[in-house]
Amino acid sequence: MADLLTEHGLAVSGPASQRPLGAVNGTRYFNNDSGVLEIFDELHGGWHPVAGVVAEEVAFTETNGAGVYTGTINLPPGATLIDVIVSAVALWAATTSATMIVGDATDDDGYFTGVNLKATDLLAGETISLAIAGGKGGAYLLNSHVSPRYSATARNIIGKVTTVGATGTTGRTRMTVIYALPKVKAATKV
Repeated sequence: MADLLTEHGLAVSGPASQRPLGAVNGTRYFNNDSGVLEIFDELHGGWHPVAGVVAEEVAFTETNGAGVYTGTINLPPGATLIDVIVSAVALWAATTSATMIVGDATDDDGYFTGVNLKATDLLAGETISLAIAGGKGGAYLLNSHVSPRYSATARNIIGKVTTVGATGTTGRTRMTVIYALPKVKAATKV
């Protein structure tokens, strides 16, 4: 419990299970489980993410031995995906291959497919994104639009790096996911 922050005697950060009981409208709480600032709104049923733009990142670091590295970013309900950026910090040294895919639970390579991290697709210092996929765009980036960006339910953006053959320890790749939690207003009809 030492890592919890308090304000006026109430916890203002911690896991979702530790949100303050008896919170009043406007109470803030940083949810360590989701990495999102929340606010209590009794009118709308309790705790909700605060509007704004959120950026989260997973660092993939190569270690000896072949295997699969998995990094997951959790998007809360109502989030709109702005971008997924894959950055090559240092080339991977796997003897046979080091390949990355990025997708979700529905399509594991829906955003990026077959990204060679040894040199061909991303050199150290280069990036790919939803707008500039470098020929590695998955099914979600077809026909000059991104689908799906918005989801009413929670979802995960999942990056996987698979290494084959004896490996070294030089590979470094970062996956940054940027999403919005907008304050939503209903349209009016006249």
